[in-house]
Amino acid sequence: MKMTPCFLLLLSTCVKMKVKEAYECFHEDAFFAQTIARLYYSYDRFEEAKLWAERAATTKPNNSYILNTKGQVYRRWFEAKLKATDSNNIAKTAKNMAPAVDLALTAIECFKHCEKVAIADPESMNRLGFFAEIEVGNNLLKLISSIQEFANRDDSSLVCMKYLTTQDYIPEEIRDTWEPFHGRLKNLKNTIKESLDWISEDLSYFQKDVVAHEEEISESPEETVRNPLKVLTNVSSAYGKYLSGVPDKLLKSSKSVLANANPSTKRMIIYHLGGGNLTSIFFKLNNQQEKDTKDLQTILSLYPSNPQNARFPQNDIINYIAANIALKCLSPLSPEIAPLQDLQAVSRQFPTDKRNCSPSALFLLTMLFWPEDHETEDEKDKKYEIVLSAIEYLKKDYWTKIKDIPPRKRRLYTHFFLGNGTGLDKFVHKSKAERYTKGLRVHEKRMKWHTGEAWKMPELAQMLKSVSGWTEDGGVYLEGPIKRKFSIQPLYLPSVPHSNENVTFYLGFTFKGPVAYNITVSR
Repeated sequence: MKMTPCFLLLLSTCVKMKVKEAYECFHEDAFFAQTIARLYYSYDRFEEAKLWAERAATTKPNNSYILNTKGQVYRRWFEAKLKATDSNNIAKTAKNMAPAVDLALTAIECFKHCEKVAIADPESMNRLGFFAEIEVGNNLLKLISSIQEFANRDDSSLVCMKYLTTQDYIPEEIRDTWEPFHGRLKNLKNTIKESLDWISEDLSYFQKDVVAHEEEISESPEETVRNPLKVLTNVSSAYGKYLSGVPDKLLKSSKSVLANANPSTKRMIIYHLGGGNLTSIFFKLNNQQEKDTKDLQTILSLYPSNPQNARFPQNDIINYIAANIALKCLSPLSPEIAPLQDLQAVSRQFPTDKRNCSPSALFLLTMLFWPEDHETEDEKDKKYEIVLSAIEYLKKDYWTKIKDIPPRKRRLYTHFFLGNGTGLDKFVHKSKAERYTKGLRVHEKRMKWHTGEAWKMPELAQMLKSVSGWTEDGGVYLEGPIKRKFSIQPLYLPSVPHSNENVTFYLGFTFKGPVAYNITVSR
């Protein structure tokens, strides 16, 4: 734990008197009790940690950070049980591991409670419960797959997967021993998926840099998720690994296994390869590694050859389209890539009523139907109609998501820029544009982009498309649809000219809709 002045004062107080007396001295403060709980679990004194965490949670039942601490007690307890099992060479039987399973499920329940409170809090952006729940869930899946009742069988992966995903299937070897857990364990797949989806969507709106911003540095490691994008990618992959029922060796060596797998297994293999959600897919573009290209090619091979004629759940459509866009950025000549027209056709499976579309679907619609110069005015107007409809609901979702939190703490994230190409080639991933300011500190990099200095680089002028518009009463508008004004949010307000002017700017795609960069008065 970080030794802040407040914490040092707490320690010195506790040295001089009994902890309970110190608690009373601090007027039974919930945050005092929370800190004591953290101190106890740091030294593996879990019974005491549990007592103090429950005291804190009872005093402040609507504080998601305190509820997260309660979950952390059971999480650390669970991890300590696993460590003791390995250190003491205890056989991993269903009976021996039942206490650990119970602790893991209790931790997940605590984190679920933390998540609900965080979502309901208009001034909270607490993601901690979601990340912790998934990590505990994946460790639990790993434990289940390693118990002797499963691990000693030739078909251990399949039996484990069948037990976790089939409602009425329970192997006889664990039926009685794990009787209190069966219902919750069979819900584990859906529980983890819900949290993965939530994190992916949240990070799509507001992504953080690897190192926390100065104003967001936490006093406790418990309240920090370093590199949340990478963490999401890793936990998504682990989730797919444990629930696909396909061992890694077989996955890498046998194409027939992939081709003959059922849709549910294919979906889990896609998760394992990093294609289970839009954020993990686009994260591959930050790495630019050969493995990412091969994974995306394999992911696309798992979808039907004519997906526009198939019927997909909404999440599968999103992931399929995102994987195509990502592979086009990484390896433009890959034969697996579907042309833009085919992706537009697949996207028509999204709900007609845009209120029923997820934000990821709406975001993809703004990209897929962005008009091109060679199209007729009628074609452009039809596409702008789709784009504007998607943006209308994107903005509504954005205002729900931002809550009452200052924008400086939830900075809108741009995924792609509009480039000079056509088809899928017109999408330039942010990492490609930002490579020219690589190596700078976060603050310096942000200032170079906001002030316009970075946009003066000739490489960007060649890569990005300059679009025309105008400013009016402090707003920025795109020279686009014939009958409607198309308002574009300036990402950096000081860049908007004070008077009404004709302007040009670069266009970025975000989960609030398109945004304007480098607004320049036309001469």
